[in-house]
Amino acid sequence: MKPRSIKNWLRGGLLVLAMLQTVVSVWQYVFPRSFYDDFPTVNLDPPYNEHLVSDVGGLGLALTGMLYFAACVLDSKVVMSALVGYLIYAATHFAFHVRHFDHFSLSEAFGVGTGLGIEVALALVLLYVGWRLHRAESLSGG
Repeated sequence: MKPRSIKNWLRGGLLVLAMLQTVVSVWQYVFPRSFYDDFPTVNLDPPYNEHLVSDVGGLGLALTGMLYFAACVLDSKVVMSALVGYLIYAATHFAFHVRHFDHFSLSEAFGVGTGLGIEVALALVLLYVGWRLHRAESLSGG
């Protein structure tokens, strides 16, 4: 695969992660009560806490900014940094949920587990592509 097509694929993947994170994070930060009440399965968690939900939304917005910036500049070090941060968030979020499906129906557990698992898988694939781009840039001197 040519470096240009790798960069296009990487940019597309970063933008997908950023757009997904944007929707959830803006909802959490701007409308925390609605997020708790209306986002599927969130109300199955402990009681509503506006501070916690809006803080998580703010942190998600920080990740969103990093992903959009990485997609714009496509510098391999920036891309790797944004993806490592996102992967840590996505993997720990996934790990929490797969250990706490006690009050979930089978379809709710499947939906949450699959959705969060796809985010982790996409982040891993993009991290691999970013690493390949970094190596190619290092070998070519640019």
